[in-house]
Amino acid sequence: MEQERQTLCRRLADANASLGFLLILIAAILLSFYAASVERRRLCLALAGEEARAAALPDVLPLRWRGSAMVVEALGFFLCLALKNCRQAAAGTDAAARRSAEANLWAAVLVLSAALVRLEDLRALLVRSADG
Repeated sequence: MEQERQTLCRRLADANASLGFLLILIAAILLSFYAASVERRRLCLALAGEEARAAALPDVLPLRWRGSAMVVEALGFFLCLALKNCRQAAAGTDAAARRSAEANLWAAVLVLSAALVRLEDLRALLVRSADG
């Protein structure tokens, strides 16, 4: 009975941490939404011939980089969670659970890889814009 309670407590801790990292993802989406709205405003002002006001708007590149960094952080957590679930499934006898855990692990690896590629691209753009 005590071991079952400990298992439930660990699962609850994972669920709580997942909620926290989902909030980070939501914040990253809101940051990206803000950056896109600033860029849209810049384009509208430029089309209206108000280049000075358009140029006064904040640079969105640092915002996008921060948002991408937040996504990478959250996806790193979810990769660790997928790895943990895969290890637990491998120790069990349910073949369907094992296949599902392996598929989720691959999905987590691929999504994190894509986010890292995006983050590196934004970092390179930031460095280039700082240099010139």
